[in-house]
Amino acid sequence: MVLMLTYDLNKVKDYRKLYAAIEQLGETKRDPNLDSVWFIATSLSPDQASKHIRSATDRDDHHFICRLSSGNHQGWMSKEVWDWINSHL
Repeated sequence: MVLMLTYDLNKVKDYRKLYAAIEQLGETKRDPNLDSVWFIATSLSPDQASKHIRSATDRDDHHFICRLSSGNHQGWMSKEVWDWINSHL
């Protein structure tokens, strides 16, 4: 399954800690034009992934995670990112 994660770090911006937590979830892919969006190939549910991300962020930070499904997503990104997403669905 592929999850899409987007986030906003507020007062304390500890990106290294967040990025390490994201990469622990599974294989990841990013589009360089979408700064705070990650795609994650994982067997974890959105709820499990959210709890993991929450452990790496502060109380004033926010994130959103959803599961992508074949045929139910669209956007404008590089072919490399689309190929990666489609190969993991």
